Amino acid sequence: MVAVEPYSPKRLDATLEALAAAFVTNPLHLAAFGPERLDRTRFFFRVGLRHMFTGSAFVAVDGGEVVGYMHFNTAPQCLPPPEALPAFAAAELRPLEDAVPRVIEWFARWARLDPEEPHAHLGPIGVVPGYQRQGVGRALMKPYVEHLDGEKIEGYLETDRAGNVDFYKKFGFSVVRDENVIGVPTWYMRRPPR
Repeated sequence: MVAVEPYSPKRLDATLEALAAAFVTNPLHLAAFGPERLDRTRFFFRVGLRHMFTGSAFVAVDGGEVVGYMHFNTAPQCLPPPEALPAFAAAELRPLEDAVPRVIEWFARWARLDPEEPHAHLGPIGVVPGYQRQGVGRALMKPYVEHLDGEKIEGYLETDRAGNVDFYKKFGFSVVRDENVIGVPTWYMRRPPR
């Protein structure tokens, strides 16, 4: 039985493995890091969990094993300002080598498009492949949607998988923009306050 519980840094290594497995084949990760770069994907999330994913975070756990992760944060702390990304990347992402410029371009674009209105920004949310399409993603979305409704604020997210668009629509999101980011189709979605 999968349970959703608050993330704890005690689960850092297990969460890194789950996130790396969930995202290593995502189109943006492939474009930024290259195919089958589990090492780069894992490192990217290690930096994220230590420095960027402030706010609320939850893990999906089955028998003590982390099988999913979800994070959200309320604006204006959800993304760093675009002008801060190069210095952050130079200091924290150096081991990603030739991927660093693509990561900067990717996140600078997302940061420039972050809504000015009050919102809670979802991401990342990921489920290890063996647990996908079994309700784990839906269970991870529950605390986020409850937060949106409780605070009566807008939800916002980006996705690089066309199949995810329909998943998020089930929670009241709609596409407000789509474009290519580092050559990858990307959808921006919003959910109005309720």
